[in-house]
Amino acid sequence: MPLLARIAALTCLVLVCSAHVGSPDAWYEGAAGPYHVVVQVATPSVVPGVARVFARVTGVGVEEVTVQANRFDALAASPPPEAAAPVDGDPGLYSAPLWIMSGGSNSVTVGVRGSLGEGKAVVPVVVVASSRLELDPKLGITLAAIGVFLFIGLVTIVGAAVRESVLTPGESPDDRQRWKARTAMAATAGVVAVALFGGSRWWNNEDTNFNRSIYKPFGSSAAVESLASGDVIHLRIADSTWMRRGDSAWLRKHGAPSWTPLIPDHGKLIHVFMIGEPDLAAFAHLHPATNDSVSFTSSLPHLPPGTYRVYGDIVHESGFTQTLVSKVTLSRPTRESGRLTDPDDAAHIGAPTLHSDSAVLEDGSVMRLERPRKTFVVGREAPLRFSVTGADGRPVALEPYIGMAGHAVVARDDGAVFVHLHPSGSISMASQMAFQMRQSGDTIPGRLGERIRVVEASHARAPIDQRGVISFPYAFPKPGRYHMWVQVKHAGSILTGAFAFDVKSVA
Repeated sequence: MPLLARIAALTCLVLVCSAHVGSPDAWYEGAAGPYHVVVQVATPSVVPGVARVFARVTGVGVEEVTVQANRFDALAASPPPEAAAPVDGDPGLYSAPLWIMSGGSNSVTVGVRGSLGEGKAVVPVVVVASSRLELDPKLGITLAAIGVFLFIGLVTIVGAAVRESVLTPGESPDDRQRWKARTAMAATAGVVAVALFGGSRWWNNEDTNFNRSIYKPFGSSAAVESLASGDVIHLRIADSTWMRRGDSAWLRKHGAPSWTPLIPDHGKLIHVFMIGEPDLAAFAHLHPATNDSVSFTSSLPHLPPGTYRVYGDIVHESGFTQTLVSKVTLSRPTRESGRLTDPDDAAHIGAPTLHSDSAVLEDGSVMRLERPRKTFVVGREAPLRFSVTGADGRPVALEPYIGMAGHAVVARDDGAVFVHLHPSGSISMASQMAFQMRQSGDTIPGRLGERIRVVEASHARAPIDQRGVISFPYAFPKPGRYHMWVQVKHAGSILTGAFAFDVKSVA
């Protein structure tokens, strides 16, 4: 898919985005009524900007595919749906550009109509200004030359008009007319210079305001503390706008945004991942507890000493998702408390074999990466499909793990890419529910979040019919060496398979 590859290559210029790191595209796989869809939304790096939406639709009799943008706080003010066009040479794939007019928590609704009926899928998308587009030097020089030419031409025309427009044909201007022309030219040059100066000040002010609006993730810090019961990690949000979120006067004074409360995603208020450096041979998935949504604390499983990247995924009631990024150093192996903070916490120690498509899990079963292509390529859709079989070669029955068939983490070795994936894609399920369940009366912070919490609790133990197979929709945004950890649950135990492979540039 050359078009898809080109779009994904453009989006990979963004190093840090609001949800995940270095992987700004939103991926979703699921149902749109009677149709199965895989949706990729390549978000713009400036706001307003144009997103590119790709939708792969599986089902017979598809007649029309539409896309529609909707901001979280605009219940009834959405623009009309726009038709997506089929992509040449790729049956079932549709594409459309889509204007995103405001930053923050948005969604893209993909509608499918055909002989089987109609259906819709809501894909939450976080859109933030993440870069400043520089003016091409050659274009700047060209525009400056044109500006000088127009400036001189305007002054010359005014001088000629004052000097000669009142003369009869054949009459030459006298000294008084020439003096008046020079005065008019000087006045015109002064007025234009003042206008240019004012325009320059206005432009620089707009540029400064835009630079201030470029999204900056919450500042955070991580620290490890040794207690009598064992070692714990503290992850703290150090951003003033979050810590002072209840002080409306302070927020107005500093022009700070007003954040909505955090809501649980898969029943957890925060998902914390620890990845050891430099060989990425240690991995932990934790769910710290909190009393104030500022400081999060979790018991540590056994981990070897070293420096760890720490990532914390959080979801706001508005559907806005963020990834906290920090580092922590362990001077010695951690001491387990004997009881983890959350029963869904898990860790994995051991470096995978590079390019190996199989991993032996803790219970002796085997997880295999089933990829149709030998090499992963930047920007090309890469369904990450895994099968789990027991020692007898039979498929292993998977159980729900944190409300899903499984979870996966993809990280580039240098930390430039980090993404938390589910079988439904890279989107947050809580964010999707926020768009689907929001009502016009949800003006009190926390009300919507409470309804989402109740619904999530009812779905937490939903049966999963995977027959030992799990897949994650994704496309790698950058070339390089990647590690991937896939977590599933079987017989009450959390099992982690680790893989390492290279991703090549677009040919």
